[in-house]
Amino acid sequence: MLPLISIVLATLLLGTVGTFLAGSRARWVALGTSAVFLAEVALLLASYPGWPGYSSSLVPGFSDTETYSWISVAWLHVDYAVGVDGISLIFILLTAILQVATVVYSWGETHRPAGYFGLVLLTCLGCFGVFVALDVLLFFLFWEAVLVPMFFLIGYWGGPNRRYAALKFFIYTHVASIVMLVGLLALVFYSGATSLDFSAVYAAAGNLAPVVQTFLFLALFFGFAVKFPVVPFHTWLPDAHVEAPTGGSVLLAGLLLKLGGYGLIRWAVEVLPHGFHSAQPLLFLIAFITIVWGSVLSLAQRDLKRLVAYSSINHMGIVLLAIALDSSLGLLAAVLLMFAHGIVSGLLFMASGSVHHQYGTRDISSLGGITPSAPALSTMIMAGSLASLGLPALISFPAEFTAFLATWNGLGYWVLIPLVVLVVTAGFYLWMMQRMLFGEKKGVPLDVHDVPWYEGAGMGLLVALTVLFGILPSLLVNVIVNSPIRGWPGT
Repeated sequence: MLPLISIVLATLLLGTVGTFLAGSRARWVALGTSAVFLAEVALLLASYPGWPGYSSSLVPGFSDTETYSWISVAWLHVDYAVGVDGISLIFILLTAILQVATVVYSWGETHRPAGYFGLVLLTCLGCFGVFVALDVLLFFLFWEAVLVPMFFLIGYWGGPNRRYAALKFFIYTHVASIVMLVGLLALVFYSGATSLDFSAVYAAAGNLAPVVQTFLFLALFFGFAVKFPVVPFHTWLPDAHVEAPTGGSVLLAGLLLKLGGYGLIRWAVEVLPHGFHSAQPLLFLIAFITIVWGSVLSLAQRDLKRLVAYSSINHMGIVLLAIALDSSLGLLAAVLLMFAHGIVSGLLFMASGSVHHQYGTRDISSLGGITPSAPALSTMIMAGSLASLGLPALISFPAEFTAFLATWNGLGYWVLIPLVVLVVTAGFYLWMMQRMLFGEKKGVPLDVHDVPWYEGAGMGLLVALTVLFGILPSLLVNVIVNSPIRGWPGT
C-alpha cells in the first residue's frame, strides 16, 4: 500500500520550499502545490475504508497508518507514526480547501509574494501534521511549527499594530503549548506507556487513578482551550485577527482554532475519560460563558473584521458545549460545527478584507448602500452572514441543529441559553447587512469597483461549499461517524 500520508507531507514540504525560492512565480508554485494537495486529500477520502479494524480493548484503529522508528534511547521510544480516521479526515479536507481558497484570494499579493505564499503553505503543512500525528512528540512538533509562520504573517504583512498582535498571539499560544506538553509527557510517564505512540498511551491511560486523570485532563484542556479560544483565554484572538492580513485571518480562524478542538477530542477526551467526566461541570460553565460573552461583545463591534472575530468565539463556545456533552451526537455536532465554521469564517474574513481593499475602511457605520457598486461582494457578505447565523440549507444549519439537539438530550432546558444567543447572533449580522449593504448610500467613492476576479473566485469557492454541505451534510456525516471513537456505534 502506498504511504499516502507521507506522500502528502512530502508534497507540501517540497511545495513550500519551492514557493519560498520561486520569487515572482511563487503564486503559481503555491497554486500548483495546493491543487495537488487537494487531489491527494480526495484520494485519502476515497480510500478510507469506513470501519478500520477495532480490537476488543477499545484501542482506536486508523486508516493509512505508517510507523517508523525514529528515536530510541534507553526508555525513550519515539516513532514517526501517522494515520487518519474520519474526524481527522474532515479537518484535512478543510485544510486543503482553505489552502486553495487562500492562495487564489491572495493572487494579487505583491509585497514579497514568495515569503507570503510560502508561509501560507507552511501553516497548512503544520496543520496537516497535527491532524495525522499519532505520536506525542510528533504531534507537539507539528503543533509548535504552526506558530512560527503565523507569527511572521501577522508581524510582517499585518496592520499598524501588527507587532503587538503577533507577539501577544505567540506568547499566549506558546505558554499554553508548554503546559500541554507537560501534560502529555506526564500522561505518558504516569500511565507507564511503553512508547509515545497514541495507541500505547491510550491503552495505558486506563491504569491511571481518576484523580490523576482529572489533573492531567485539566492541564491538557488549558493548552487546547487557549488555541480554541474560550473565555477567559480569548483576548489574543481579536487583536490577531484585526492586524493579520486577510489570508492570515482565514487560516487563523479556519484552521488554527480547530487545532484546539481536535486536540481536545483526540488527546484528552478520548484518552482520559474519567478526568473528562470529573471536569464536565467546569467545561459546561466555560462553554455557556463563552457562548454568551462572544455574542454580547459582537453586538458592540463596529469593525467588520472584529465582529467576525468575536462571533468566532461564540461559535467555539458551542463547539466546547457539544464536546462536553460526552455523547456521540454531541461529538458529531462539534466536528461538523468546526468544519462549518472554518468555511464560513474564512468566507467572512475574505469579504471583510475585500471591503477594506475597495472602500479603505471596515467601519460598518462609515459605509452604507454598497450593493449597487459591488454586487458580487455584497452577495458574498450576505451568503457568509446568513450561513453564520444558521440559515437552513447553508452549512452551519445542520451543525448547529445537531448541537442543539444533543444539548436538549443531555441538558434539557439549558439548551435555551445557546438558542437565545442564536437570536442575538442573527441580530448583529442582520444589523450589519442592513447598515452596510442596504442602508443609505455613504462612504462609497465614485470610482469604486467590484472585487477583482481572484478575490471573487476565492470567496466563490467557499460560497459553493457552504451551499453544497448545507444541502448534503451526509457527505461529511458519513465520514465522521465511521471514526472508531469510544462509545460510538460499532465500539
